[in-house]
Amino acid sequence: MGETENSQVEPIYDILRTDILDLRLRPGMIFSIKDISESYQVGRTPVRDALISLSKEGLITFLPQRGTMISKIDYDKVRNERFLRTCVEENVMMEFMAVCNLKTITALEMSLERQEKLEKSGDIRAFLSEDNYFHSIFYDGANKGYCNDILTANSGHYRRIRLLFMADSGIEKGIVKQHRELVDAVLAKDTERLHAILNHHLNRLVSKERPLVAKYAELFDHEQTEVRRTADMLGVDFLVDTKLKYHT
Repeated sequence: MGETENSQVEPIYDILRTDILDLRLRPGMIFSIKDISESYQVGRTPVRDALISLSKEGLITFLPQRGTMISKIDYDKVRNERFLRTCVEENVMMEFMAVCNLKTITALEMSLERQEKLEKSGDIRAFLSEDNYFHSIFYDGANKGYCNDILTANSGHYRRIRLLFMADSGIEKGIVKQHRELVDAVLAKDTERLHAILNHHLNRLVSKERPLVAKYAELFDHEQTEVRRTADMLGVDFLVDTKLKYHT
């Protein structure tokens, strides 16, 4: 029994993390280990271990005497996570520009083609995943994949507000065009243009986030309202089970 439960730690951690980042689980939802164990059909020990790991990433908050909560989106962390990515990515792009080859350029072009298809389909979760993969190609091409792993592991709040924005407003028009412009600037080795495009691309949502925070105040950490859900409700997709525009 011990071996079986230990072998489940990584899978339930991955599943819960994905469900949190994909907003399948509502920020602010309170639950018990028993709820998760029954809903996901996993032993309590691997669930407990997974929650401890997720709490270290700021995605889970333990509430003494009350249970466990899906951490609300922390807007201060959103800004800090974006700042880190902006600083690191600009240097990565410069290094990539010096070493890019046909293989990586082909990977970027293929990603752009998939983005165009996903943009038309309106699948925001798949589009955001492809968007993240597109940016990871630059890191891998510059031999900075480790940096991307660190940023990804510490960008949960930033990812969730991006997804919330897409769920509310749809996939941004022109985002694929911006990605193409990044690739064009790299191929032209135009550092000034690359800097301008990247800075705009990574910071384009700043002016739009405050209204989003106000509109969905209960999902952000400054709002004290807590939502309790049962094990049955854990099986409900938050983005689909709301009045947001996004539907699967």
